[in-house]
Amino acid sequence: MHLPKVNDVAAQEEILSCWRLGKPISGGGRFYNIYRAAPKLALPDSNHDYVLKLINPDLPKELIPQAISRLGRESHVTERIFHPNVIRLLDAELDVAPFFLVQPWIYGRSLDCLLSQSPHLSLSRMLWVLRQTAEGVRAGHETGRVYLGMDPSHVLIGKTGRVTLIGWSNSHGTGEKVWLPDDQLQLARYAAPEVSHRDYLANPASDVYSLGVLIYHALAQSFPFKAQTVGEMVKAHQSQIPEDLVIAQPDCPKRLGSLVKQMISKNPNLRPSFRQVLNEMISIEIEFLSDETLLQL
Repeated sequence: MHLPKVNDVAAQEEILSCWRLGKPISGGGRFYNIYRAAPKLALPDSNHDYVLKLINPDLPKELIPQAISRLGRESHVTERIFHPNVIRLLDAELDVAPFFLVQPWIYGRSLDCLLSQSPHLSLSRMLWVLRQTAEGVRAGHETGRVYLGMDPSHVLIGKTGRVTLIGWSNSHGTGEKVWLPDDQLQLARYAAPEVSHRDYLANPASDVYSLGVLIYHALAQSFPFKAQTVGEMVKAHQSQIPEDLVIAQPDCPKRLGSLVKQMISKNPNLRPSFRQVLNEMISIEIEFLSDETLLQL
């Protein structure tokens, strides 16, 4: 695929529809190329305040329908959910090639960067970030979408500390038969054991489990399940019993440790509802509010 150049030779930037592409950024995996972007008519020296996700032109032809489907799922959700903790859709082309979508650029850091750079973040701050993450997932449930994309790299924390949840290309409608890439170890680290079953239908209980694993990872600074490959990780979720969070992280409130233990139950029917989880997280967050809650990014 060839993209036209901007008329201004000095800029030497490519144009796609009404967007001017800036530098590529990581995170697209094998399916997509991702770029910083600016409106086509913006001044040449304007900030690239947008993100354009484009199907990788070198993707094998047999995978293109899957790539389009995932792009469509992300567009479907982010166009319909109006929530401060969910990324918004600004533009999309899903009918003819080149297929793409555009979303705002979030100035800040992702949760995985925060965990690696600030491993001793205060409990009040971490609870604030995790509760906002839960709010974003819950917003998807309220529109009939199961997130299925839990990953700290999908939790973006802006300069004011507000969380924006991305990664909605993995989402499915409640009760829908699920297709997810089978080679993503990072997502497999957080996926509920039932998600790997061939007859699995999307259920919010799976997001309860994934959020529980994320909370465990964020507070304990380690995964509750140990594995090196996707297959090993799937088996670990199905059979391993992790160490209690309050043992792995003695500073963890007992109420939160008890909640996480329920959330990562192997049996989806034994997990609390997402509403129950969110209510308990809010209560615990209020209990541990402090002057250190606000993040300085």
